[in-house]
Amino acid sequence: MLKLKRIDNMDILSNNFDEMVEFYTQTLGLDFFLPFEPGEGWAAIDFGNLTLYLFATEHAAPVFRRTGINEQDPQGYDSIAFAVDSLDEAYAELDGKVQWVTGEKTVWEHPSGRWYQYRAFFDPDGNMIYVTEPHESGAVVGAGASAGIASGNPAAL
Repeated sequence: MLKLKRIDNMDILSNNFDEMVEFYTQTLGLDFFLPFEPGEGWAAIDFGNLTLYLFATEHAAPVFRRTGINEQDPQGYDSIAFAVDSLDEAYAELDGKVQWVTGEKTVWEHPSGRWYQYRAFFDPDGNMIYVTEPHESGAVVGAGASAGIASGNPAAL
């Protein structure tokens, strides 16, 4: 029987390749997984627990920009989410460098006591990325905890 172990890598095709490489390595501060050779049309970015491969494409169709509201978006892959220790510090670092999907963070609490606060932004091609601050259990800090799944995207957590 097949036994899948972990996600190894994911790929993004981009007709805006150089800007995407700069965004992931400079704006987000991620390292290359493999040595980068400009002009080769691909880059491997270290996401910590998986590798993102960026590939240049000549196709010009834009990426569908998701809303962050699951019920309103079409089927398919939705987003990438990065865990951070402090959402406030992530905001301070990224504000002015990224286009935020929403004006404010979302707080979501599961009945088990696990809770998250998070906010989404777009990469240069319009792919949605979350920064999320996960918590094992305890009292939720901040407004919106009772908003539940309808106001957020627990799949991105």
